[in-house]
Amino acid sequence: MNANELADELAKEWVLHDKNVGILMKTSAEFLYTQITMLRQQQVEIEALKAELRLIDELVTGKAQQK
Repeated sequence: MNANELADELAKEWVLHDKNVGILMKTSAEFLYTQITMLRQQQVEIEALKAELRLIDELVTGKAQQK
C-alpha cells in the first residue's frame, strides 16, 4: 500500500466519522493511528531515497545538487 492509497483510506474513514459526529470507535481510532504511522514511515523512506538519488547524481555528474 502506498501513501496515496493510505490517504484515500483515511479520507473514507473521516467521511464516515463526519456522518456520525462524536462517535469514534476504538477500532477506528486504532485503524487511523496505524495508517498515520505507516504514512510517516513511508515519508522517511522517501526522504532517504531522495538523498540517495542526490548522491548518485553527484557521483555521475560531479555536481552537488540542492535539496
